[in-house]
Amino acid sequence: MQVTVENVSELGRKMTITVEDANIEQAVEKRLVSIRPTVRMAGFRPGKVPMKMLVKTHGPSARRDVIDQIVQDSMREAFTQENVNPASPPHIDSMKEEDSTLIYTLNYEIFPEIDAVKVDDIKLEKTVAEVSDEDVDKMLETLREQRMTWEPLKRAAKEEDGVTIDFVGSIDGEEFQGGKGQDVLVVIGNNSMLPEFEQQLVGVKPNQELTISMTFPEDYRAEHLRGKKADFAVTVKQVAKKKLPKLDKEFAEMCGVEGGLAALKKEVRSNMERELAAALKNVNKRKAMDSVAANNEIALPEAPVEREANYLMEQAKNNLRNQGVNVEGLPFELSNFNENAEKRVKLSLLIGKIISDNNIQPEEKRVREAIEAIAASYEDPEDVMNYYMTNQDKLSEIQMMVVEDTVVEWIYDNVKVEEKASSFSEVMNAVA
Repeated sequence: MQVTVENVSELGRKMTITVEDANIEQAVEKRLVSIRPTVRMAGFRPGKVPMKMLVKTHGPSARRDVIDQIVQDSMREAFTQENVNPASPPHIDSMKEEDSTLIYTLNYEIFPEIDAVKVDDIKLEKTVAEVSDEDVDKMLETLREQRMTWEPLKRAAKEEDGVTIDFVGSIDGEEFQGGKGQDVLVVIGNNSMLPEFEQQLVGVKPNQELTISMTFPEDYRAEHLRGKKADFAVTVKQVAKKKLPKLDKEFAEMCGVEGGLAALKKEVRSNMERELAAALKNVNKRKAMDSVAANNEIALPEAPVEREANYLMEQAKNNLRNQGVNVEGLPFELSNFNENAEKRVKLSLLIGKIISDNNIQPEEKRVREAIEAIAASYEDPEDVMNYYMTNQDKLSEIQMMVVEDTVVEWIYDNVKVEEKASSFSEVMNAVA
């Protein structure tokens, strides 16, 4: 077998493979003989179909099968011989037979050769943050808000009160679609309804009936209501104020923590510190990866980028489906995902180079620590540990995560780093 390779572009290659002594005719005949006992044809017993008829009916398909097998075997051997790992599925461009010789050409892309990942001139801002007492207090207030109840009132409603109402909306005396509600809780000032509607509930009392008149904004989400004046017949069923639970032992038990308020604060701080560590890791990882991608220009093969763009597009569709959106007919354009796809393919190649050059392996100790960190947030950490350690797919995910973490550490060790202090809320909002 003879193999020649021609560069047709920076990453495009054209390979010509010459298979001498392919013996196609003999192979076709041998294949027909092998299938003859199973061929059924009217007027002949099984296995007694004349070879001439067999050649006529099954010869073309047998020939295709023989040539396909020769091509697959010779292509695999040629790629091994030339040490080629194609970045795209090879496409056969031409094929011809000369006596007993088969000659064919194929086109494919290769991955770029990266001499080294350049990081020397990168300056990185590394975000650092801690959980403060004030952060813990804010979180406790959030927990109180989540367990809030409404205390009915006899007085008139004011800002931040909850008003439960029935309403029917009309335009020019005609009810309109979506303009009716029963037992709707409106918290004045929360803007769950349009502000013009909410403000007219200030001063109402239980069992009061009133008419609220308002004009829908020109940019209102329902196109048929934009700029229209509407009247709402409103019945006030209840006026109530927020009632927050006290920060005490009973509240701690309500949150599932024994040991009183001090134990609750400790638990809350521990959870916040775990969330903050994960968020900082993600924020700083993104900075490191973005900087390496921006600092290294490499040619990218088209096929992997297209595959990644298709993957991102399908992921976007699935996310919408999970939100109950019918994606059929939505104008998804593959080109809209190309930029992110190119970045992901580039990072994959650069990370692979860093891993290879530095012989980065998933250290067993770090893998176990990573699993322990995940398991810590579950009720039975030991069960979670066993699940990850005995499930090869899940274990591989953690090993890859540890390798990526080591790559990020390598980047920070080899660039100029300046720490930037941030708050808990700023970091959490950055990853939201």
